[in-house]
Amino acid sequence: MLKSGTPLVEQIITEHVVDADGPVTPGRLVTVRPDRVYVQDGNAPTIARLYEQHGFSTVFEPKRVSFVFDHSVLVANIDMADRMKDADAFAARLGVDVRARGQGISHVIAAELGWFSPGALVLGSDSHTCVGGAFGALGLGMGASDIVAAMVTGTTWLRVPETVEVRFTGVPTRAARPRDVLLTLLREQGQEPFLYRSVEFTGDWVRSLSADASASLASLGVELGAKCVFVPDEQGEIPTGTASELARIDFDISGLQPTVALPHLPARTVPLDEAAGTPISYVFLGSCTNSRLEDIAEAATVVRGHQVHAGTQFVVTPGSNDVYRAAMRAGYIDALLAAGAVVTPAGCGACVGTQGPLPARGENVLSTMNRNFQGRMGNPEANIYLSSPLVAAATALRGAVPTVEDIP
Repeated sequence: MLKSGTPLVEQIITEHVVDADGPVTPGRLVTVRPDRVYVQDGNAPTIARLYEQHGFSTVFEPKRVSFVFDHSVLVANIDMADRMKDADAFAARLGVDVRARGQGISHVIAAELGWFSPGALVLGSDSHTCVGGAFGALGLGMGASDIVAAMVTGTTWLRVPETVEVRFTGVPTRAARPRDVLLTLLREQGQEPFLYRSVEFTGDWVRSLSADASASLASLGVELGAKCVFVPDEQGEIPTGTASELARIDFDISGLQPTVALPHLPARTVPLDEAAGTPISYVFLGSCTNSRLEDIAEAATVVRGHQVHAGTQFVVTPGSNDVYRAAMRAGYIDALLAAGAVVTPAGCGACVGTQGPLPARGENVLSTMNRNFQGRMGNPEANIYLSSPLVAAATALRGAVPTVEDIP
């Protein structure tokens, strides 16, 4: 049972530690038993090769190991199709739980299926597994070798991270969203205070966030450089560690405006008005940061009764099949389609460039995803800007980044 007074990461590790000789303290190397391990299709072939190289053929418990096919739902070329075929066959040989193409993004599914439950320890072969902290779980993204070891043995090792509390004070402006807050924090603080640390977000503002908004905030934790993050739920039922020895950063968000991250780093975030007027020919709403029902609802509200700019492509990719169906029932998909948006099957979509639509050379893209590294969407000659779904939808209508006054 999670409790106040001790950093959450230490509480959860203590409940999962194997070598319990002594207290769990920052800096200590420990072996733990995860509650679940999940693999995404992008690195499944690498994991399969490691299995073959080391002569492995089983997993510690098939029901607790999942393969999620989310990065290449609409396979773009023959080589990728062959990779996905091999990944399918590998998962079948292992007899593990499989979430097929079109079911959604691994991290979104993990929340929907309850893999991210309070106090759980979950490993994922994707860096944004940190989104589990929005649900009280310790979500750890790991590389292929560590994931293979956990799949085979049911254990993994890690160094217990120190904890830093980020206490938000004040309230941002009406049009600002959680990602605006976090990317502003990154711009002003840099990664140094957060590297390989557990970050606990506190304060009245963060406690007021919906589940979807909390997930958006948590998914960007790895962009801070954090090992993991924790966001209390809107009822405040997930306590935060309040030990007096915690490092703490007070961050005043009073009056904080919507933002845009300029190419090619999330930390190059500026207030919206500083980027206003930048022509945009491709808007992408999706990714594990902003593809949930609340995000799609907001975009649909903005575009309803209007038309996407003639020179702009607006692509919307729901985070899961459940999100897609809920958005259909609520009329959001119809509103988006009527406005001229393209709605794709659920999954990661265009985020990592392993499937289309790819941006053209020299094209300016505005995306709601987590990263805008050069080449992130499959074309190093495209320029990727980042924003919230609210700003993205307004951009799709104007064909250019709007001002704060232009936001509905």
